[in-house]
Amino acid sequence: MEIRAVTALGPGGDSGLPGCFQAWEGGRLVGSLSLFVPLVHTAEVSAFVPPEYRRRGVFSALLRWAEEACRERGTARVLFSCDGNSADGQAVAEHWGLALDHREFVLVLRGPRPALPADPDLKRMGPQDVKAVAALSGAAFGNTLKEALDMAEATLTDPARRCWGLWENGDLTAVASVGPAAEGLSIYGVAVDPVWQGRGRGRRLMAGLLGVLPREKSLVVEVDGENRRARALYERFGFRENRQQDYFVRGL
Repeated sequence: MEIRAVTALGPGGDSGLPGCFQAWEGGRLVGSLSLFVPLVHTAEVSAFVPPEYRRRGVFSALLRWAEEACRERGTARVLFSCDGNSADGQAVAEHWGLALDHREFVLVLRGPRPALPADPDLKRMGPQDVKAVAALSGAAFGNTLKEALDMAEATLTDPARRCWGLWENGDLTAVASVGPAAEGLSIYGVAVDPVWQGRGRGRRLMAGLLGVLPREKSLVVEVDGENRRARALYERFGFRENRQQDYFVRGL
């Protein structure tokens, strides 16, 4: 079995890591493991092995290569993404003795949607706004300045993604980003300045987004399982649970 590191696939390559590891046998692709590195200390892993090649060490080999690359980069832990309804995925997590780190719910708002009025204070953000977006996101999520800057720059310089900010008297109070998704469009990075939290900015931000996004597109958002306030906000706008995603942790 041959393992290949593919830098061209996936977002991991932007952080010095291959985006994907592939297992080949006899000219056939028998396993794939992708890396996503949202934070300096954490790498997220998604893997797939065809049923006929399972229990033959394919996943173990892929994981060894991926973890070695993560160690060389200084990554402290790996998160394994697993569909909450996948019996095979849950069995792998149990076999490896992985602890559940957190759970997210994927909510979907199906298109077409009713029209909502535009918000004059909702502005499209551009590359010139990287520092402002990073400062707000870092404060809301607790990321380091470098992490926040890297994520803001990745979004604001990607032609396939968009970012909108809600302003109040010249101050950026909330941001949200939108990118492509299998279901339509993915809303992510929704953040409200801590100074403005609890004052209806999240609700106004979401209403404004629904006023500018294509009405025929379905919208997808992921919500932390413990964040009941955010889930209630999305459900107020018509989002409904589509699936559950579990994240298991393995320290390096």
